[in-house]
Amino acid sequence: MNRGDSGSYVEVSTKTSVEDTRHLISHIHRLSGTPHANYEPLVQPILTPRFAISCTDDLLCELGKIAGCHPNLRIQTHISENKKEVKKVAELFPRAPNYASVYDEFGLLRNNTILGHAVHLKDEEMDLIKERDAGISHCPTSNFNLNSGIAPVGVFLDKGIKVRANLPHSLYRGDLQCLQ
Repeated sequence: MNRGDSGSYVEVSTKTSVEDTRHLISHIHRLSGTPHANYEPLVQPILTPRFAISCTDDLLCELGKIAGCHPNLRIQTHISENKKEVKKVAELFPRAPNYASVYDEFGLLRNNTILGHAVHLKDEEMDLIKERDAGISHCPTSNFNLNSGIAPVGVFLDKGIKVRANLPHSLYRGDLQCLQ
């Protein structure tokens, strides 16, 4: 992240951010040893542009280059969490037809991209996400607490988009006592 006023979360420069990211990816790959067909390392790097607002075009471009060199590298980021964020992305990236297109333009929307929230996606964004085989991670508790809205998970599933719902432990552990 190299844009914004979030204090310690802002990188010194694009160059430093990219160098640190490349170094960390190499370090984690060295820890994992030599991969083979039936082996997926327990610890893996993941490229994380926090959300489009926090990154300049040059940083997103460089992250896209890193992703291009590492086709198995997962990518996680936020998308369309609230209407104010969607509006700000449109202001910062006026050439992009929508929020999802920003990530796509920089090569960051692909089959191993995980998009957090996705509350306010337009139909054409859902179509693009499906076309790129990206997935959505939705946490209804988080969105409720942030007053962001409700992601249309049924629509995502109807369109064939990969969706993972992150639920509080008490809702999926099988303990029905709390419901009685």
